[in-house]
Order: sequence, then structure tokens, then C-alpha cells
Amino acid sequence: MTYNASVTKLILAFVTLLIGAVLIGSVATEGLGKTVKAQALEESISVATARNVGNATGNMNQSVNFTVAYAPTYWEETGCALTGFSLTNGSLEFTADTDYVISARDGRLTMIDTAETRDMTENNTYANYTYCQDGYMNLSWGRTGINLVPGFFAIAMLLISVALFFSVAKDNQWF
Repeated sequence: MTYNASVTKLILAFVTLLIGAVLIGSVATEGLGKTVKAQALEESISVATARNVGNATGNMNQSVNFTVAYAPTYWEETGCALTGFSLTNGSLEFTADTDYVISARDGRLTMIDTAETRDMTENNTYANYTYCQDGYMNLSWGRTGINLVPGFFAIAMLLISVALFFSVAKDNQWF
């Protein structure tokens, strides 16, 4: 084999390794976005409309509902409800089913009239929860498969480069 063909194969193997190294990060990041649920942190919800106007004790009107920003829609309503929901107001941390009720299927929040909710000093209440973003893979076996893609991609790039290096070594009788 000629010198130029060996150099071309070595350059091709090196470029393949470089492209693989550059792309592996984006392949892994894209896969991670489809397999990990997203978190909403400190989402501000104004409960001013649920407070009874003119009532000095700040009673809550339990017929008023609020919807969180990342409420489940379509397939998410049955296949991927909200999880890990917590609600705070200033230094107060509310208790689920006592101070508020959250429908994890559709993201509907209702404040309950309790001593704790009457003690709120501000109207902005902050919610923390985990939700399924658009494109989330809901099937566990699908998430496993997607998480394996970067590894197989790396193995494929490595094998291509090794094959090209081996071809050059064989053509030049290095072993």
C-alpha cells in the first residue's frame, strides 16, 4: 500500500475519533432530556383571589382553584402525574390534604381554610414539584434503551477508529 493511503486512513481514524468525542456529549444530553423528569422550583402562585374579601381573619374560599404552570396534559394526565408536590408561603410550609389539595393528574390546586392558611402574610405561595416535560419517555424500558444509546455510540466510534488503525498497521506490516 502506498504512503498516501496509510496517511489518509490515519487521518480518517483520527477525525472519526474527534467527531465521536464531540458528538457523544450532545447525544447523551439529548437522551437525558427524554429520560429524566423536570423540576419546578419556587413556582409563584398568587392566592389573593382565594382570600375572602373584607374578612379580617383571611379565610380561604375553597371554591377557587389554581393551576400550576406545568400541569399535565393529554397522555401525561394518566401516564405521568405530578410528584413530590410541596407548597410554602414565607416561613409556612403547608401540609397536603390538610392545608391544600393538589390533583396530580391535572395540576389543579385548592387551598383549604385552616388556621395555617389564615396565617399567611403574603399572597404569593411557592410550589415545588416534579413533572414530565414534552418528549419525556414514559416507559421504563424505553428510558433504559435511550440511556444505552450514548454507550453504543461511543463503542461504534471506537471500533471504527480501531479498525482503521488496524488496517493501516496491517498494510504497513507493523505486526
